[in-house]
Amino acid sequence: MKKDDLETPALLLDINVLQSNIRMMADYLKDKPVKLRPHAKCHKTPIIAHMQVKAGAKGIAVAKLGEAEVMANAGINDVYIANQVVQQSKLERLAALNEYSTVSVAVDNLTVIETLSKIAVKKNVNVKVIEEIDVGLNRCGVPPGKAAIDLAKKIVQLKGLIFEGVMGWEGHAAFMPDLNKRKEECHRCYKKLVETVNEMRREGIEVNTVAAGGTTSFSIAAEYPGINEINPGSYIFMSLMHRLEGVPFKHSLTVLTTVVSRPTKDRAIIDGGVQTFSTFWSYPKPKDLEGVEVKELHMEHGILKLKDPNIDLRVGDKIEFIPAYPDTTINLHDKFYIVRGENVESVWKIGARGRVD
Repeated sequence: MKKDDLETPALLLDINVLQSNIRMMADYLKDKPVKLRPHAKCHKTPIIAHMQVKAGAKGIAVAKLGEAEVMANAGINDVYIANQVVQQSKLERLAALNEYSTVSVAVDNLTVIETLSKIAVKKNVNVKVIEEIDVGLNRCGVPPGKAAIDLAKKIVQLKGLIFEGVMGWEGHAAFMPDLNKRKEECHRCYKKLVETVNEMRREGIEVNTVAAGGTTSFSIAAEYPGINEINPGSYIFMSLMHRLEGVPFKHSLTVLTTVVSRPTKDRAIIDGGVQTFSTFWSYPKPKDLEGVEVKELHMEHGILKLKDPNIDLRVGDKIEFIPAYPDTTINLHDKFYIVRGENVESVWKIGARGRVD
């Protein structure tokens, strides 16, 4: 089947670019003392996770317990939930996963940690925990320094748990457009993280993992002394929000739409609205089509503004769009259409789509 024969809207994944992005990251890390644990919250697809592991990733990260269940049940044997899991029923599910896989979790609360310890002991499993440290994002995490060290001391005393290490997400710094300013602020974050780790080690606490870094800060983190794991996710797809200096990856993800109306010379309507595209960050942008922009997104319609009324857009024409943000767009779709050039080669189910549990 040809790409233009697909019924729309359709989520397209260029397999050549996807593979190239995966290789580029793997090649970059070959001579560095840093491991890759890519974040799968963006793709939610076991086959892509397997591709990343085959290319050298130590495992994958996810954002939700439900995503971890999908990945573990698909044979991914090292999964890290980079988020807090606090409900007792969910902690029971987490411990159960560790009966046949290795699923670690971020922690920052002693009561939750103690509950998980009791559940793990009861199920006769050991659960790896990674202490989240707030390095400046002001979201989850223990403050760096004494508070983080004191919590680590308590974790290592608890049965059923393995203190694996720490993570710090520099999300507030990672999207600074200016590369030098981005590096400067990221370095401030990493300094807090690494100094805390050094003090933990002086206190006799073994710290195996020191994780940071996303798609827009992957190389900044990988080249900072003391960081030994990075967790980028969107590098395999790229998007409008990741188009920053120092980010070398290419766009592999697009949404194919059809023009369904051309009511005026300066306006065209496509069959994709907010139930096709996420509006997080911004509206999508047409791929390889100048002079056309998304003016509005309704539920099932996209309103396009044509800067030049002579642009030849007719009802039935196909337009590809680059999403502003991949994660939230992908979560609106059930499947990827895998394309190579103009040909559709396969269809991949997005296995963890909707698994926000």
